Amino acid sequence: MAKRIKKPPVRPEVRKRWLNRHEQDGDSPPQIAATDGFDVRTVRKQIERARQEREVREARSIVLRNAMERHYADICNFAEKLKVAVAGEESISLLVDDPLWLALKQHLPRSPLWNPLNRRDTLLERLDVTRSSLKTRLKAEVGLDARLKPVLSSGGSGVVPGVVEYLAFQAGERSQGRKGLDDIDAYFRVKPAEDDLVSIECGAFQMGKVMKQQAATVKDVLIDWKSKVLSWEESHEMGRILAELQRVRLKLRDELNTITLRRIVPGRCKYCPI
Repeated sequence: MAKRIKKPPVRPEVRKRWLNRHEQDGDSPPQIAATDGFDVRTVRKQIERARQEREVREARSIVLRNAMERHYADICNFAEKLKVAVAGEESISLLVDDPLWLALKQHLPRSPLWNPLNRRDTLLERLDVTRSSLKTRLKAEVGLDARLKPVLSSGGSGVVPGVVEYLAFQAGERSQGRKGLDDIDAYFRVKPAEDDLVSIECGAFQMGKVMKQQAATVKDVLIDWKSKVLSWEESHEMGRILAELQRVRLKLRDELNTITLRRIVPGRCKYCPI
């Protein structure tokens, strides 16, 4: 009796070829078995195995593609959050702590985004110092205005803080070429309060309660100081800072728009699915 020769295992590339011949060329398992000298049962088994391996590869590819799409979407959504944050004056420290900050930085380590972000922080610090200095000077000098002495002595404690906040805001607006609340006649409001008092405000700035006849005095003080404060160095410095801050914001907006509109971020990060 002749000794049966054991054939070597079917290599992966062979079973892939058999699957292609079966599906694309229409060769049946018996035809493949006869042509290649294999048992038909082996051919059928290997064709099925090749089909299962293909399905696994396709499933993995779909899972990976979905994971990559969600990863890019997460980064683009974070870029949108960053764009909103840099448009204001709030700290972005909470966003820096977000893992997606690291992801974005690892994807784009040489992006023109990072220097302007650092510059924004520096400008905001300078702005805070300058604005604080302006308010301190206003509080001291406005508080010495002789016209306010009877107002303050009769209980109008909210007048000076309200006037200071309004003037500091208006100085910032005018230093950027905007009108802000420049038309005091349009924004100055007097509302009845208890007894013979009235509540006064200019735009959103509350100035407390004063005697009814004192409201006109407060209005005159606002008008006079509004012009004076614009000539101060603090106002000019605030204008320079705000102008540069606006240029930095526009650059940041353009860079972040590029990220969100491309939708695919080059490079890799530690959170990439592959």
